[in-house]
Amino acid sequence: MPILTSTAFAGMVAEGACSPLNGMWLGRVTRPFLLPQIGHIYLIFPGETAVSCNHITLNPNQYTMLTNSAEPVTLRGTAVPQGQTLVLLLSPGFILEMADFLNIPPGLNQLLHNVPLPQGDELSFLLAELAKACAPPVQLALADELLLDVVGEVLRLLRLRQQALGALAQRKQSTVDDLLPRLLQARQLVEARFLDDLKVAEVATAVTLSEFHFARLFKSAFGESLYQFIKRLRLDEARHRLLADDVSVTELSLQVGYSSLSSFIHAFRRRFGHSPAQYREQLQNEQE
Repeated sequence: MPILTSTAFAGMVAEGACSPLNGMWLGRVTRPFLLPQIGHIYLIFPGETAVSCNHITLNPNQYTMLTNSAEPVTLRGTAVPQGQTLVLLLSPGFILEMADFLNIPPGLNQLLHNVPLPQGDELSFLLAELAKACAPPVQLALADELLLDVVGEVLRLLRLRQQALGALAQRKQSTVDDLLPRLLQARQLVEARFLDDLKVAEVATAVTLSEFHFARLFKSAFGESLYQFIKRLRLDEARHRLLADDVSVTELSLQVGYSSLSSFIHAFRRRFGHSPAQYREQLQNEQE
């Protein structure tokens, strides 16, 4: 994965077919510059200050994805730059070749294009780690590994899109083209904020759908209600923290949004087959 200097980044031009190479630029946005139009997917992850691109502003707690935009995109700093902005260039040919191998249909233009996305999900975590790996002293091996993890997240989005397309197949194409990006955006928002006290109405409002319409669409598209999805994410997080954090089961239940310890233990046992304490003991024994 080439790590581009400012001069090389600004000077890239498209000639014919999209370049098969992935690339990355990390630096401070001290002046406006035009992103090269080479057909790539852009993932833009701001530093400690906001940046704007393609008519949207990204605050330090947000990021965005630009998928095959034919419109020229200029990156601008909106304040005195302090942190470094990461721009990741992903070759769609590289992604779609892997998608084809996994029997995932294409459709990059219907992913999370040109909307400010809240950080906190797995993709933004990987981008933050990638920015650290590419800051001097550069850790190229780790950066390449993280890049593949990022591509894996994009493939996951494509698979979710495929699942939702199947569920919405009876609707008019124009309706699907309108709804699908919003449903993917709603899912991303929940993945970033599932430990918050999210309500259906709040998520529906964020993607400009009525609460009732959104609740039905979400369950139809992804096979589970918003409540079930949040519950699953919280239990998966609890399982991850059982060994990563030295916390009591009571404290852990509060951390993942359960006000009742008995409810947490019951939900955990139903999902994983063991109580949290039993599961932690089993994991510890396996590591010995």
